[in-house]
Amino acid sequence: MKGLRRKEVTVYGAGMSGLIAAYNLAREGHDVLVRERETTFGGSSMFNPSTHVTPLDLEATSAYIGIDVSPAFHAVESISLYLHDLRIPLPAAGSYAVERSSRLSSLDALLYEKCLGAEVEFEFERDLVRDELGDLPPGTIIACGLNPEAYDLLGIPYITWYGWMSRGEADRSGYAWIWLDECINEYGYISYCNGLYYDLVFSYGREVDAECLQRYREFMRGAEDTDHAEWEYVSGAVPLAAPDNPRLLRDGLIMCGTISGAMDPFMGFGISGALVSGKVAAMAVEDTTAAEEEFARFTRNFASVHRFKHEVWYGLRSRVDLLEELAAVLGPQRSLRLIAEGIRKGRKGSAIPGFSPVSCS
Repeated sequence: MKGLRRKEVTVYGAGMSGLIAAYNLAREGHDVLVRERETTFGGSSMFNPSTHVTPLDLEATSAYIGIDVSPAFHAVESISLYLHDLRIPLPAAGSYAVERSSRLSSLDALLYEKCLGAEVEFEFERDLVRDELGDLPPGTIIACGLNPEAYDLLGIPYITWYGWMSRGEADRSGYAWIWLDECINEYGYISYCNGLYYDLVFSYGREVDAECLQRYREFMRGAEDTDHAEWEYVSGAVPLAAPDNPRLLRDGLIMCGTISGAMDPFMGFGISGALVSGKVAAMAVEDTTAAEEEFARFTRNFASVHRFKHEVWYGLRSRVDLLEELAAVLGPQRSLRLIAEGIRKGRKGSAIPGFSPVSCS
């Protein structure tokens, strides 16, 4: 079924997915207005600024969304996986660091300039509110990221994540680590990009206490000879509550970015899903059937990966000590080969855009 062609489209959210949707709609001849709750573009102030590492098929993704985003992505040279203090090097090929912020060096700034060139209009400090929800015309795009208030407003099931965050300036680049420990059910990670670092240790669905932060900082000092003086306790929403979370359309509104469920349910990768879902959301304004088919293609393995994480991985994940013992017995080279094979199979079975090499083709 073809959606009605409209000359006026409103997008709520000036993060990367909303900006990509806005640009593609403006390029197709629509008058586009982007409304953003923050004072500027770049998404939630919690992630402005921040840096992230993501696997990405950079060329295919750029071609798909119609924007060359390669200037904002920087190849990662090395990634370390830590089981407690035991280090295992991970394959870094195909992984990139990216800055999320309103700074000129960020991905968001690149996309914002594209939108300005396409004559997209912006209203900042303009939130999505309940009183206006029923009056939004069909085809309005919602790109509200990890904002729990938006999930509650729209009735989208989510899991609350909790964690400790630190960010600031750094003179390192091209490196990231992932840290596993029983005090969290997810992981701690750091990434460096454009003179910044972003460090987060977090769990899904359970609080992360100060003792866990202390363990993480002791690991950082011992294994990486680094530490940060300032930490902030943060929380947010992730659309990973159920295997059927991914939805492009809800009550005539078009979901875009993380809030649509275009997020890897295993590792939480959200950059690549946000990029391509911005293009799919723009497509949905004119052809909802084609857009829903495309969205389903990108998220086709979400349910199976979600089940694997909850039925298999969390059981293994709760015994990091056993994983550490096994890795020590195998040795670093055999452990690396096993992990590399797991990543290869994971990418083959994944439909998360960018993580799967063929997903944007």
